[in-house]
Parts: sequence; structure tokens; C-alpha cells
Amino acid sequence: MTARTLDRTEYEQTGETAMAAAPAHKPAARKPAEKKNRRPAKAPRPWIPVAIWTVFIRSVVLIADYLLAYVTATVVIPMLGAWLHQQSGASQGALTSAGTIAMWLTPLLFLVLLITAGVLVLMRGLWRWGTRLIQKVRDGRTGGPDAALSRAPAAQTETRNKKNTRKRSK
Repeated sequence: MTARTLDRTEYEQTGETAMAAAPAHKPAARKPAEKKNRRPAKAPRPWIPVAIWTVFIRSVVLIADYLLAYVTATVVIPMLGAWLHQQSGASQGALTSAGTIAMWLTPLLFLVLLITAGVLVLMRGLWRWGTRLIQKVRDGRTGGPDAALSRAPAAQTETRNKKNTRKRSK
């Protein structure tokens, strides 16, 4: 007899020797209860959707761009024009029209174009910053960069091999 088949009455009849020889009885493992209609655990839903973050970030960038352009057009350029007007001598009326163009208008136009280029570079940088921030928010919600947008590993090694196949000078 094995320990599994022995019940209490048999144990009392056979004695301890039969039980001592048999391995210890382990209770049968319980089967886990089946879960019905249970969805897999998902990350908690963010309380602010990505679309709202996108609208907010783009709005902040556009407001910053507007303020930058407004302040440049209404404060910086007129003050620069007034300063150039005084420094060139055009404010004293001593210059002719050709001298005014050469000494005041041309430098002002050049500086306005330089400032405009700088403002456009800053606006573009702000827009790219906003794009990077939106991408960070998207990646944070999904757990990483989108697989459809990333390149396949085979394409990466193929590109890497193309770079290394150049002729090298001896």
C-alpha cells in the first residue's frame, strides 16, 4: 500500500511502519481558477490624451513665434532705425538723398534682413523643439518609438555595409 491509498482506518490497522516507508503525501496541486472574459492588463490610460498635448505644445510655440515677430517688428527694428539715423548724421539734415540712402537706409535694410533671418531660425528651432517634445509624449505613452516608423534591422545593416564599401586610398 502507498501513502496515498491509506486512509485513517488502514493506517491504524497497518501501523506506523507502512507509513514511515511510504513517501510523504503531498496534497494535489489546485488548478488555477479560469478567468472568464479577462482582458490582458494594460498600462493605465493617460489622463491627458496625446492630441491635447499636441495642440497645447503647438499653441505655445505659435504664441512664442508671434510674440518674437511682434516685438522684433515693433520694438527692435524701429529702435535700430532711430539709432542708425542719429549715428549716420541723417537726423541733422546734412546728408543728401544719396547720402541718406548710403549711410542710413542701406545699413538699416541689411540689419533688418539679418534680424529677420535670425528670427526665422529661432522660429524654426522652436517648431522643432515642439516636434521633439510631442514625440517624447507619444513615446512615453506607447513605451517606445513606433515600430512602423523605425527601419528594419536588415535595412540598417545594408545601409551600414554601403557606407563601408568605399574605395580607400593606399
